[in-house]
Amino acid sequence: MIPAAFDYIRPATLDEALGLLAKHGEDAKVLAGGHSLIPAMKLRLLEPKFVIDIGRIPDLHSIAKQDGKIAIGALVTHYEIESADVLQRSCPLLPEVAGKIGDVQVRNKGTIGGSCVHADPAADWPAAMLALNAEFELAGQGGSRTVTAKDFFVEMLTSATRPDEILKSIHVPVTAKTAAYVKFAQKASGFAIAG
Repeated sequence: MIPAAFDYIRPATLDEALGLLAKHGEDAKVLAGGHSLIPAMKLRLLEPKFVIDIGRIPDLHSIAKQDGKIAIGALVTHYEIESADVLQRSCPLLPEVAGKIGDVQVRNKGTIGGSCVHADPAADWPAAMLALNAEFELAGQGGSRTVTAKDFFVEMLTSATRPDEILKSIHVPVTAKTAAYVKFAQKASGFAIAG
């Protein structure tokens, strides 16, 4: 199928992207990796008048360990998470999950931020974020706010991200070197972390 007509805008900075969201409001959608938004547009489930491509904003593309946590930029791809030494050493659940997502093309283009904001309960990241009690840093023109994973995933296909906000980063704790998926674990997430 072919999506409805839209204007494509590629801002160079986070501030520029936030200004565009404020200007266009609910007529705009943010494009990160595109694996959630583009299929929805092709099926005409979403028909934004403006697509704001944040894919080249450098502020959203990093992995850094700081103060007992790891900050992962919203534009970090699944493959980058799978292969990041700092995550393999300090939060091995994330590389384990990332390596099981889709295929090579999906892992190389899809982003953790796009997947989390899409909030598909069938996706791999929501359960891992809940298990780690991750925190989501959301940027808006009035500043940033932090939302915990339990409050970030509001309902199916709905996150706590407001129409004028962009997910900036996800903060996860440094964990033990072993992590395992437990098939019939507690109903909260299905993940268990062992020391």
